[in-house]
Amino acid sequence: MPHAVVLELIGDKPPLYPAKYAHGLFFVLLSRVDPQLSTKLHEAPRKPFTLAPLTGRNGALLLRFTTLDDGLFGPFLRVLLEVAPEGLPLGDTPYRLARILATPEGHSMAGACSWEELKSAPRQREASFFFQSPTIFTTSKPGGRTRYTSLPDPRLIMSSLLDKWQAHSPYPYNPREEAALRELFELDLELAAFKNLRFHRIQAGKGFFPGFTGEVTLKLHSDSLEVQEAFGQLTTLAFYSGVGAKTPYGMGVARVQPFPQG
Repeated sequence: MPHAVVLELIGDKPPLYPAKYAHGLFFVLLSRVDPQLSTKLHEAPRKPFTLAPLTGRNGALLLRFTTLDDGLFGPFLRVLLEVAPEGLPLGDTPYRLARILATPEGHSMAGACSWEELKSAPRQREASFFFQSPTIFTTSKPGGRTRYTSLPDPRLIMSSLLDKWQAHSPYPYNPREEAALRELFELDLELAAFKNLRFHRIQAGKGFFPGFTGEVTLKLHSDSLEVQEAFGQLTTLAFYSGVGAKTPYGMGVARVQPFPQG
């Protein structure tokens, strides 16, 4: 079951690289409760979680944690509560856990949604993505080197979400459906509008990467109800899975506003 929680942390000074330090803290905590799970996740090519710093108030640091796997959410939350009284180190600064916000009432970027609810998401033909942290996509690996692009290409946005659905959902599309969706995302998907696009360069893991933020509206031209259904499912997933690459390091945080079907 996908979850999104926001951790409110209080410390003496803001960390220099909050996303990098949060990533390290996550694996340190997880290794205390399940070293094998920690190692397995660290080596996995597609990780079922995201971590991202959010803007806080009055010196508070907000860290958003999402997971697509119940087997990960429970152990992480348990060890977090066990270790919190000792202080949570981010870089060289210990932080106190003030609150865990797990519902939209506590924070707009928190919530939970079952896979069954995602599978039953309403059909959509148009949706606006609000990219709140820099977003980047892996496009190819020529000569063994990974290549990235930081442009809001509709095909890359939806293909990224399809990759995440196929990797983590208990209801993956069959090979024929997946191939058809990829082709339609190439041919029948339009960048209908964009607003406030900005480009940033941030640290994610061992390097610095460029990414875009801002609002992007995608419009699907296919009349197929099955494709519109998949579009609704995948755009709903984005809130929990993030979009694009480097999401465990704070990139690709997005909210999605669907358009009412007329």
